Amino acid sequence: MPPIPLQKTSSMSSNASVSDGGALDTIVLNYEDPTSFFASILMIINGIFGVICNSLIIYIFLKERKERTAFNVICIVRAIVNAYVLITNHLALFVPMTLSGHSIVSKTLETWAICMSNSLYMANEYLTVVIALNRFISLFFPLWYAKLCGMKPTIVILVVMYAYRIGAVTRETIGYTAIDCYVLYYTEFLSWAPDFSPQCQSNSGILLFMAVNFAIVSVFNIATFLKIFKFYKNQKQEDRESRKKIKKNVYLFIQTVLQDSLYLIDISFTFYFFSFYENRLWTFFCGTFVWQSLHSMDGFIMIIFNERLSFLKKQLFHPLASKVSFVRVSQVPSRNHSQSNA
Repeated sequence: MPPIPLQKTSSMSSNASVSDGGALDTIVLNYEDPTSFFASILMIINGIFGVICNSLIIYIFLKERKERTAFNVICIVRAIVNAYVLITNHLALFVPMTLSGHSIVSKTLETWAICMSNSLYMANEYLTVVIALNRFISLFFPLWYAKLCGMKPTIVILVVMYAYRIGAVTRETIGYTAIDCYVLYYTEFLSWAPDFSPQCQSNSGILLFMAVNFAIVSVFNIATFLKIFKFYKNQKQEDRESRKKIKKNVYLFIQTVLQDSLYLIDISFTFYFFSFYENRLWTFFCGTFVWQSLHSMDGFIMIIFNERLSFLKKQLFHPLASKVSFVRVSQVPSRNHSQSNA
C-alpha cells in the first residue's frame, strides 16, 4: 500500500536511526515538542486548505447543472476521496495523535482508517488512466466520445473501480488484523508504517503496478500532446468550432498532466528522497505531508481549471461589487486623444 515502502519503515524501526538534534528518548513527543507542534500546524493548515478546495468542487458540481459532465463526474469523485482522506486520516487521526503523543483509537480502528485511505488513494491513481484515456478519445475519436466516455459508461467504470478497491481492502484488512498485524501512525517518526513482523509480510506488487500505470498514462499523454501540437501547427486549416474544442481539450490536458505529476512527486519522496536524511521532520515531510499535500493540491488544481469558477466568484463577491461605483471608461482620456492635444 502506498506511500510507505519497506526500506522506509525499516530505517524507521530503530529509535537510534532517527534523531531530532539530540537523543530521541529525551524528547516529549506531544504538543510540547517543537517538531510535533510544527508538524501539527502544517497538517491543520494544509488539511483545511485541501478540504475547502475539494468541497468547492463538490459544491459547484451540485449547484451548476452545466457542470455535470462525464469528465467532471471523475473530478467530483476525486474531490470526495480527497476530502475523505484529509478529514479521516490527517485531521481526525494524525493531528490529534501528534499533539497528544499517543494513539486516540484502537490499533484495529487505526489500521482500518489508514488502509481504507490508502486503498482510495490507489483508486484515485487508477483514475489517472481513465482521465488520460478520456482526453485521448476526445481528441482522436470525437465521434465515439459520447458512446465511450459519456455519463453512463463513466459512472459504471467509477462504480466498478471503487467497489473493487473497497472490497479488496476490506478483505485484506480483515485478514491482516486477524493475525495481529497493524498499520499504525508513529509519533516517533511523524509517519505511518505497516507491521514488518515475518507473519505480516506480503508482496503487494505496488512498484510494478505504479510502473505499469505510469507507462500507460505516459503513452496516452504523449499521443494527446502530439495531437495538440499538430493542431497548433495547422491552426489556420481548422474551423472556428474545431479550434474552440481543441483549446478546451488543451486546458483539460494541462490539468491532467498537473494532477498526474502529483503522484510522481509523491512516489519520488516515498521511494527515493526519504532515505536522504534520518530526521523526524524529514520523515514527516516525506511520509505524511507530501501525501496530504497530494490530496490538497489535487483539489486546488481542479479549482484553477474549473470552467464555472466565475460563477463562484459571482456568488462570493457580487454583494460587495454591487456597492462599489466604477468610473466610466468614457471619462478616461484615451492615449491617442492625449497625444493629439499635446
